[in-house]
Amino acid sequence: MEAIATLIDAGRIRPHVSATLPLEDAAKAHELVGSGRTRGKVVLTVA
Repeated sequence: MEAIATLIDAGRIRPHVSATLPLEDAAKAHELVGSGRTRGKVVLTVA
């Protein structure tokens, strides 16, 4: 994990985030992932 974090910090790995949604929209996030049409990660935020 530390090695991956170092690569991300150095900009050598850049995760692609397809959508960022609040935790309240977890059901919608699940639908997006299940649709097979997203490219990248779907991120849930916790405030």
